[in-house]
Amino acid sequence: MFDEGLIDYTKWLELDVKLWIEARNGLVTRDEIMRVLSQIKVDDEAHHVVRWLKRRGVKIALISGGIDLLVSRIAEEIGADIWMANKLSFDKRGYLIAGGIPIVGVWKDKAVRILAGSLGINLDNTMFIGDSKWDIPALKIVGYPVAYRDDGVLSSIAKYRVNKLLELIDLIKCIEDHIASHQCANIFKP
Repeated sequence: MFDEGLIDYTKWLELDVKLWIEARNGLVTRDEIMRVLSQIKVDDEAHHVVRWLKRRGVKIALISGGIDLLVSRIAEEIGADIWMANKLSFDKRGYLIAGGIPIVGVWKDKAVRILAGSLGINLDNTMFIGDSKWDIPALKIVGYPVAYRDDGVLSSIAKYRVNKLLELIDLIKCIEDHIASHQCANIFKP
């Protein structure tokens, strides 16, 4: 319904969370969600790339159409400087309630503008790594749009493509060394 424009993102979020609640007979706790999310492991390559970037003074921001409980954990684990994601809502007893706050939703371009602004970074000097059609608006506004393991939907938008996170190091080195040429775009073709 959302893809067809029949409902907005806020309604989609409400219906999606409602399905989670119904699947658990009306009772889903924050702790239960945290236990499930703790099973999601961060790719070791992400740790390596972030350490390399941090040594170079690069700011790391995570923007996700996912949920705050997961993104905040990953941001803390890898050492991201800032993050933004949709917020789940809970009652006073810690039970999930239908709805939530669509902080990012599908408006990742707005999130990029907000976070880049808060970090004092010009969008022309910003790299965004996307993996789905929902990343297209954000990829369109940054100087270094990178497709990561997508199904080809980003080929016409992204300037670069990586299939492994470690390839980001080589891409960044290439950009720094050949900023005035299209050599990097040829090596890391979308």
